[in-house]
Amino acid sequence: MGRARWTLVAALGAVGGLVSCFGVDGVTAPEDALYFPTGVAVSPGRSTLFVANSDFDLQYSGGTVMALRLGDGAGDAGSPIGMRARARAVVDAIARGESSAEACARIGSIPNPSDFLHPGPCQALDVAPYVGASVSVGAFATSLGLAANPSGTGLRLLATVRGDPSVTYFDVTDDRDLDARVWEAVTADAPCASGFCLECGAGAYPERCASSYRVGSSALASVRALTLPTEPVGLDTARAGLVDAVVVAHQTEGSASLIVGPWRAGDATYVAPFGSPSLAFVATGLADGPNSVRAIPAPRLVEAAEGAVAYRPGFLLTHRAAPVLTVMRYEADAASRPPRPYLVRAEEVVLSLGGDAGDSRGLAIDSTDRDACEARCGDASPDLACLDACLDVPMRVYVTSRAPASLLVGTITAERSQVGASTTSVIERISFDETVPLPIGPSEVIVGDVVGFDGEFERRVFAIAFDSRTLVSYDPERRAVDALIRTGRGPFGLAVDSGRGPSGEAESFLWVGHFTDSYLGVIDLDARRPTYGSMLVSFGPPVAPRGEQ
Repeated sequence: MGRARWTLVAALGAVGGLVSCFGVDGVTAPEDALYFPTGVAVSPGRSTLFVANSDFDLQYSGGTVMALRLGDGAGDAGSPIGMRARARAVVDAIARGESSAEACARIGSIPNPSDFLHPGPCQALDVAPYVGASVSVGAFATSLGLAANPSGTGLRLLATVRGDPSVTYFDVTDDRDLDARVWEAVTADAPCASGFCLECGAGAYPERCASSYRVGSSALASVRALTLPTEPVGLDTARAGLVDAVVVAHQTEGSASLIVGPWRAGDATYVAPFGSPSLAFVATGLADGPNSVRAIPAPRLVEAAEGAVAYRPGFLLTHRAAPVLTVMRYEADAASRPPRPYLVRAEEVVLSLGGDAGDSRGLAIDSTDRDACEARCGDASPDLACLDACLDVPMRVYVTSRAPASLLVGTITAERSQVGASTTSVIERISFDETVPLPIGPSEVIVGDVVGFDGEFERRVFAIAFDSRTLVSYDPERRAVDALIRTGRGPFGLAVDSGRGPSGEAESFLWVGHFTDSYLGVIDLDARRPTYGSMLVSFGPPVAPRGEQ
């Protein structure tokens, strides 16, 4: 592939415009190497980093999804220390005043010879020792999402795979309550024989996930005899505990799909063929280029009121070719037998701040303030009046736009209907009131925590500028950009990894999947340290696209 050809392919990759077709024959992608990584996600208990590899240039017969050892658990004798601990070792060495050579030696590396292309003090480490599980999927996996079982225990990882097309799902271990010291032993809630689990009906590698785990691949598994439209890209799931619903955006079809289903045979959340998730509905006629999807966090009052408050779960969609934010609403259609839920296009919010916003990419929602309010209302038997009052606490919404390059900042407010003093229904309204300039080529945006100067967590909005190799940190309280962080080429997927360290102290890191050179980098998010806002360690190592080799 020549340089000019690669430039075209890279541009198409940035906008996700490649036609979804590939063969299943040929060389299998390596199970222990990164190759055009796209989606990244951190498990709730911070033990695992999930990564989707897209096989973007079709060198292999498909891509992979990996479960990487992120946490600190030693597990069985001889198992490697987690990736996060490597980052900590570099941070601690630099904080003590050690040289780059000394800091890198502590993680088995040497000083980085190509800091401009691949930022960080140390040469990248091999990712292979940290692979806990790896599974073959179709080509062009784009995004990852995690969903908790709304009717019990369990966790699922979902991946949009454009080459099938499908939403491939994996039963994975919920690591929130597992002791890190026994992480690799068989656990009660592990669908596999290890905590690092990607159960999708596949046998030994390189066998691909079974068709029953590829939602939308067969009309026989759909109550409406549907198959998934082409080009599935973004997805998100509604709040656990309310409804088990996944909405998927299809960028070339002007459509959005609804996937629903039980987690296991016998679950009563939805009656579906064969006792597995299935494609329930496809909403068509949407504005051009649907891209990112985010579920609107449902008010806790709705669930606590046990049916006394009417509410339709909502999903927001951005568009790459229209200056609107689409609001979709979920309709359960519970009276039908079997239930045949569907989506309704409820509203289109015009995005017009600072330009036409005709190419919007990333989308994030921050419900931190309302969550904190609801947490004060009690757990087992919450105070309904308290939860009702929390409806007055707004949420924030963030959209990255390329026309012009900016971060659009908006507000989600709850609108009540009441009979007397009692709330009878709730619906959200979205408006935008601020725009923040960004470097050229913004794409993904997420919300997460940094550690402030006082050692406490502080909220930040992180936006990637793919074309500019820049990560922007925006402080929503001060309404200002507080850091511009240099990344490697083609930053794509983002995942914040914050929590408590081994000694109970607050810590936060940011994992970045570098699409162009096929590696992962981790950025320090602790403002108390000299390494704040810089790349600490890379795992890969970086490999240039074939056209540049």
